[in-house]
Amino acid sequence: MSVRRPIRRRLMGSHTMRLERPAPARRPGSGSLTIIGGLAAILALGTVLLMMPFSTADGEWAHPMEALFTAVSAMCVTGLVVVETGEHWSTWGHIWILLLIQVGGLGYMLGTSLILWILGRRLGLRDQYMLRLYYGAPSMSEAIAFARKIAAYALAFQILGAIALAIAFMAEGRPGGESAWWAIFHSISAFNNAGFNVTGQDLVLFQDDAAVLLIVSVLVVAGGVGAVPVLAFMARKSIRRLPLDAKLIFLTTGILLAIGTVFLLGVEWRNAQTIGGVEGAQRPVLAFFQATVPRTAGFSAVDVVDLTDESKFFQMALMLIGGAAGSTAGGIKVGTFALLAFAMLAALRGTSDVTALGRRVPFMIIFQALTIVLLAIALAFIVSILLLWSSDMRDIDVLFDSISAVGTVGLSTGVPADANTFGQFVIIVAMLLGRFGPLLLVLEMNQPRRRSRYQAPEDSIRLG
Repeated sequence: MSVRRPIRRRLMGSHTMRLERPAPARRPGSGSLTIIGGLAAILALGTVLLMMPFSTADGEWAHPMEALFTAVSAMCVTGLVVVETGEHWSTWGHIWILLLIQVGGLGYMLGTSLILWILGRRLGLRDQYMLRLYYGAPSMSEAIAFARKIAAYALAFQILGAIALAIAFMAEGRPGGESAWWAIFHSISAFNNAGFNVTGQDLVLFQDDAAVLLIVSVLVVAGGVGAVPVLAFMARKSIRRLPLDAKLIFLTTGILLAIGTVFLLGVEWRNAQTIGGVEGAQRPVLAFFQATVPRTAGFSAVDVVDLTDESKFFQMALMLIGGAAGSTAGGIKVGTFALLAFAMLAALRGTSDVTALGRRVPFMIIFQALTIVLLAIALAFIVSILLLWSSDMRDIDVLFDSISAVGTVGLSTGVPADANTFGQFVIIVAMLLGRFGPLLLVLEMNQPRRRSRYQAPEDSIRLG
């Protein structure tokens, strides 16, 4: 509400100005609570819809834990399942899963603030500002135009990907109707880095089909990089003129793809159960696919159980890193990983400032990145301990699936399906914290704090 008051100034006459009533102070954590409330409502609706008899293939009511686990996995674009997606759920069930994937993938790219705007909610000004920094939107006044660009980017890839996959599936001899449905489902799932499939055997059926593997790889990378860096490059048409965040995303993603391809090609070359089981000319394509897609999306063209332990440990590192901030991928994010790598180099050199590609990074950002990484590692180990305590599964398989859940990847050795109710609930919590935890941490860590009036005496500790 505004009021008009006359203001008199000596020797300058009078002037009438409008004074706005100050907005009420924002309650601590109110933005995060609003986000959590909106996500909980969507999750509850998705769970109820999946429980309905028309959502299951046999026409019976779905078990609440099956429905809840699937809804969480879809909304967190993870891909871990306790029942076979293609066989257990009906067409309606698949549609609900795709809608939840779009909410968790495309909705995440658009920004949590836009989701809440659709729900008729409002964030505090500080949270709007932090979300703009996190997602890279130019300004809040341009939010709608920005959202349209991201939606156009996402829909263009999904539509073109579906057309390309339909052609590839029909070339494999699949019926037209099945090819079309498989193409739509896997295109949406791949771009959103969800990892859900309806083939019954993941993409193992197409491990010697370069077209299918490369199309899915392009979709996963496009979703995992996100729209912001690509749109920035299209606008500036120069790598050198890109902001630091976009440069780190492109650079780190390229390095991880190259290293992953070479590593898996070398380690799995003689493994007849995985990459070694296809023709020599197809092995580099399969290795590239396994280094690209399972890092963030959870699709696999080989049976994960048959991978060597070396490959599993290497895959754990890739899954923990994940994709780009504000993209459809999970993990600690490639920018966070790259930033800590530059911080490590600065420490080894003994320099007081952390510089990345010619830009100095504030220490507070380094502290926040370190916090996110340490909490993600701690969460993965806590989940592993709880799953080991509640089951008798192999240690490496439990750790593998725990990191997959925290990184919202979906690559699995079968732990969720074999876990008891308590274990499945632990995995549900891990997926939710792994997907939305980093964003909520960014919001809460940037709350305005009251500065201490006193500073403690400075001291040091021994390292090494």
